[in-house]
Order: sequence, then C-alpha cells, then structure tokens
Amino acid sequence: MCEISIIGLGNILDGDMGVGCYILEALAQDNLGDNIRLAYLAEEAIKADVWFYKASLAIIVQGLCLGANPGRILCWNYKTFRQNLTWLTEQSKTIRPLTQALARTELANGFPEKLLFIFIQPKETGRPSISKEMCKAMRRAIKIIKRQLQENGFLSTTTSSKLEPIYRLKLLQGSMLMF
Repeated sequence: MCEISIIGLGNILDGDMGVGCYILEALAQDNLGDNIRLAYLAEEAIKADVWFYKASLAIIVQGLCLGANPGRILCWNYKTFRQNLTWLTEQSKTIRPLTQALARTELANGFPEKLLFIFIQPKETGRPSISKEMCKAMRRAIKIIKRQLQENGFLSTTTSSKLEPIYRLKLLQGSMLMF
C-alpha cells in the first residue's frame, strides 16, 4: 500500500509559527484514509526520516519568515527547496535538521517519490495566538493539500472539498489563542 506523510513543523506557542500543527488538526477531522499519516514534529524536524521513508508523497507544512506579506503561501517541490537551501537554513532552525532527515532517508534507499513543501509567511510570533491572515492561509493550505492528495490518487474525488470552519480546531479555541 502506498503511504502519504503530511508533516507539520513549528512551535504552537510561537503564534503563527505553529501553523503546521493546526493544519494537521484540521486534516485529522476529515476521513482521509488509512494510508495517509499525519505527524506533528514541532521543532524536531530531525525525526522526519521515519515519516519520509518510502512514502509515495510527503508534504511538509511550516510557518516560515520569508519576507513576504503575512499569509502568503509558497509551494515548492524538492528541486526548488534544494535551490533555496542556503537561504532557507538562515530563516529557520528546522531546515538543517529537515535536510539531514532527507539525506538519511536517501541513504536508506527510502526517499519519497514526491515531496511538497508548503511554507506560510507568519504575522504574529512570540505569543500563543494566530493572526487572521494565518487563519485564511490555513484554509488555502488545506485546500492545496487535499488537491494534491486527489491529483495523486490518494483521496477520492468524491471526498468533500468543503472545509469545516477552522474554529472547530480545539487548539484554536479557548482563552489562550485569540484572533
């Protein structure tokens, strides 16, 4: 059976930088199928090799300061990721460990068939809240992920592409997280 790994990176206590966790939480609310694995690794990107190993598709989602407008989404394949690697390693402490995990996976002959990196420009950092811009970007990122799953035959085209309200996320509810 082909497996898909969707990996969320980022610290939920650092505002918009925790977007990877929130996107996984939203995806977990849908019935995506047994062959789709969701992994929130926080800032432990070094452990991603287990999730990359022999995956048909691996998607990495992370808030990343790119110098763009808040909520801007960049979708990169592996080639584009490699081309920007020098610059990226200066932007986030998770990038170098992520590349190390990819290198170990390649050494073990288990490199994913296809990789997609989804980087989202944060607005609010340093406090446990999510900005309005990030909430909108999360919805777009979830649609991108579902479209990738459908285009690659891992998600039925009859599966609803309608997104439930993002406020269903338990992590976004409560007094700590405001937007």
